[in-house]
Amino acid sequence: MKKSIVTICLLAAAAIAQPAMSGQFHKAHEKGIAGRYIVVLKPSALGVTKNSSFVPDAADTKRLADSVAERFSARQVAVYGHVGQFLIEASEDVAKRLAQDSRVLLVEQDARIEISAIPSCYDNVSTFPLANSYDPTSPQTISCWDPQLNCTDNWGLDRIDQTTGSQSAHTLDSKFYFDAKGTGTHIYVLDTGIIKTHTEFALPLGANRVGAGINLVPGETSTNTDDDIGHGTHVSAIAAGRRFGVAKAATIHPVRIFQNGGATISTAVSGVNWIASNHVDPAVVNMSFNYNKALVTTTSLDSAVTTLISTYGVTVVNSAGNWNQDATDFSPTGVSAVIVAAGLDWVNNQHWGASPTNGCRTNGCGSNWGSGVDLYAPATDVLAALGSGENNLACTLTGTSMAAPHVTGVVAQYLEDNPTATPATIHNFITSTATAGVVTGTLGGSPNLLLFTDL
Repeated sequence: MKKSIVTICLLAAAAIAQPAMSGQFHKAHEKGIAGRYIVVLKPSALGVTKNSSFVPDAADTKRLADSVAERFSARQVAVYGHVGQFLIEASEDVAKRLAQDSRVLLVEQDARIEISAIPSCYDNVSTFPLANSYDPTSPQTISCWDPQLNCTDNWGLDRIDQTTGSQSAHTLDSKFYFDAKGTGTHIYVLDTGIIKTHTEFALPLGANRVGAGINLVPGETSTNTDDDIGHGTHVSAIAAGRRFGVAKAATIHPVRIFQNGGATISTAVSGVNWIASNHVDPAVVNMSFNYNKALVTTTSLDSAVTTLISTYGVTVVNSAGNWNQDATDFSPTGVSAVIVAAGLDWVNNQHWGASPTNGCRTNGCGSNWGSGVDLYAPATDVLAALGSGENNLACTLTGTSMAAPHVTGVVAQYLEDNPTATPATIHNFITSTATAGVVTGTLGGSPNLLLFTDL
């Protein structure tokens, strides 16, 4: 039995599969916030034609939001000008009437979302090696026969740089080869924050590789991007930690939207909006969370993520989710342009979790699956930085939250030598270079592709 299984999948949910038409009003199925609604404006109302890219001007969005809110006597709470949305406080009746405005694409109720399980590591973290015990060069030695017992490195690094072999069968080569370190690239981690003083992100003379970020949690100081529960730090170390990470020289940017594991849909949209406005190219975004469409409506988030990719040219990587269900039933996982990473178990290269045919339908059963998945990446017992007051400890977590940053790190490696690559080009690179036919178990219609890097 694994000592630590962390089901990092955020509850929330769903959007209509078809494009929303004028006058649509979406009410949250669960966890809705009374009197709070996200308004998505029509691109045409912002002066965007069918033949032009949707590049909302923040000032134009603000003027239009002011006009719409004033017409219906709704209190404007925030404007997400770079993705063409704003947040209001109003009665449900007012929100429904506002949705009929010719300038409005849709209105949907804001909702609370949360991490399904707070990250937990092994009880005795002192048994793990110091994260700064060495600064690896290629090929990096990987000491990790059994991730549950004596792993001193991220076994996933050993798995993704070769096309054959199995961790559990001891047929990997115990090395990680990396010509590219993601130098000059920027990884935006939309999550719980980052402990920037951790030695995984250290540079000489006390500096670090944590770049400009923001805390968007309402009521908190915007400059306080410290991780409060450890999830974002662990994810960041997999993507770009100097010992445990893939892209060992990339700059990591914390975009904190969760407080004590909780957030709102509007806060997630605000995070995407901030990245659209403030990102430095070449950039990639890691979203190790997703929202269940059976619980709340998230068309606004899907729209914001789509705009970030198609208009601003920023690649987005998303975890498939830990519900052992169809990944297309989650958000923003269901957005086709998003690179979706399902979870690989270290045992026999298996799809992580219970078979989708056994009736298991509760959160934590295993990786989501299906046609919405792009490829698999290591997800179980992944060793990386411990996000706590200690600055040099590591711990092991399990979940598709760990699969996504492996992919994000490879994207950063690719961007080092291809800084102008489009999201579509990167998407194609990640899937076309993946190792085919090696994932075992019931895949539920997922493509049998395993992340590979020889960069």
